[in-house]
Amino acid sequence: MNALVPQNFGAVSTRFAGAVAEDDLSAGVQAGFGIIGYKGKVWSTRYRGTDTNLMRADGDGPMNSIEVVILKASGHVSKIWYENGYVEGSNAAPDCYSTNGVTPDVGSQKKQGTTCATCPMNAWGSRITPQGKQGKACSDSKRLAIVPLPDIPNEGLGGPMLLRVPAASLRDLAAFGEKMQGLGYPYYAIGTRIAFDPAEAYPKFVFSAIRPLTDAEADLVVAYRDGPAVPRILAEGSEIAPSPAPQQQQALTAAFEQPPAAAPAPAPAPTPAPAPAPAPAPAPAPAATGGFGGNAVVQPAPAPATATATAATPVATPAATSTTGTGSQFEADLDASLEALLPAA
Repeated sequence: MNALVPQNFGAVSTRFAGAVAEDDLSAGVQAGFGIIGYKGKVWSTRYRGTDTNLMRADGDGPMNSIEVVILKASGHVSKIWYENGYVEGSNAAPDCYSTNGVTPDVGSQKKQGTTCATCPMNAWGSRITPQGKQGKACSDSKRLAIVPLPDIPNEGLGGPMLLRVPAASLRDLAAFGEKMQGLGYPYYAIGTRIAFDPAEAYPKFVFSAIRPLTDAEADLVVAYRDGPAVPRILAEGSEIAPSPAPQQQQALTAAFEQPPAAAPAPAPAPTPAPAPAPAPAPAPAPAATGGFGGNAVVQPAPAPATATATAATPVATPAATSTTGTGSQFEADLDASLEALLPAA
């Protein structure tokens, strides 16, 4: 992918002089890698979801061997267990697996034990072969990072690839490495042919040396061994780990459009809701509707005289029941006061 940089882009600010280059933009971003597999005694490649059988150049059937450079091997024997047994050629993830052969990996969906040594699926006799022989339900294998000898860059298949060496071939792999090392050839310094043993009905590997690498080839191998791809390939489950859940992220355009949308927020600014705040003035009115609303709050509105008279009338009503005669007690008291003020005849 080409980065788009305008012409005459300009120089970097001197403020960044001497700054340490960082690769955090690419951190965690990993490309997939290819896998060398086999079904029966037919080699195949798997890359980006496409399986391709490796056939002879003359068209006379499948290839019996592959020519590779072994870049690096995992430091442990890996373990893989399928609840319903492994189906040859299947891409299904194992139900339980261990990178180090000691404890199940965190990504195991159905761990069968806390340690591989005590796991019942790792015990001899936990599996019976179709031939009636005892074996282990949990399979041992060793992960190799390899590239094809004729095309070490292997750009068409993503560079280094994964090859699992099955349990039946582990001793042969170890013997081959020890023999070449004893002759002064590290396993990654030579081309290696890996073929199927014609004497066995099942796929058992046979390892043999082809030739030492040239200096130009060695430079490519050293770069791969020191790069990030090989450690990823040797990490168990890296090719079967579930893809990360799609991120639930907001559209960037919406994020940038929010400020203009917020401009109408000044509309709430006419929250002259404070203006309705004067509505507290009518608050006394609600007080007038309370249980004591007929008291002095209502009276000031009418003329005081009539207001008191009208207000007093209901108050005097109960008193009228306690007096005799045609007038009320209030009227009798008023007459008495008037007589006291008038001069005697």
